[in-house]
Amino acid sequence: MRRLDKRAAIFAALAQGLDLPGVRERFDLTPEALQELFRDAADLYRVRQEGFWRLNCDGASRGNPGPAGAGIVLHDPQGRLRVNTGRYLGETTNNVAEYQALLLGLAEARKIEVKKLRIFADSELMVKQLTGRYRVKSPHLIPLWQEAVNALKNFEAWAIAHVPREENHLADAAANRAIDQKATVK
Repeated sequence: MRRLDKRAAIFAALAQGLDLPGVRERFDLTPEALQELFRDAADLYRVRQEGFWRLNCDGASRGNPGPAGAGIVLHDPQGRLRVNTGRYLGETTNNVAEYQALLLGLAEARKIEVKKLRIFADSELMVKQLTGRYRVKSPHLIPLWQEAVNALKNFEAWAIAHVPREENHLADAAANRAIDQKATVK
């Protein structure tokens, strides 16, 4: 069962009256996993209430390096899809494509005057570099990291988090569409 499907099933079981011990048993959840589920739900509602937009970004490269694309989806605080787009990047690495996707998303958010932004990416490397947990060692990524850090300064508030690939499928599809559309133009 996909992570999102499992979460929906857990909440559905609770809504239908199954008690917490029953939910833990049915879904084989530790107390910590159940606590994380509730924390994530609380964060979702807090973010909506506080006016944060949601940006999912993903870079794709077919080969490393290879033909690459950047894809983003941007949802408003009420969860409505506002932007779903991608851009062909030419031949580049996956890590460069990930940063280019973030930069595309930040530019799109600025165009519509977004002030608060929660960013979700499946590139653990990029997320950890932007949160300061990892240093940027690759010389070709340093300028992209600097550009991203500077672009983030344009927002009143922002946060970035790593998500599993299956939770980033719309951004991934946008990145791959950009590559496919370029391939059909040739």
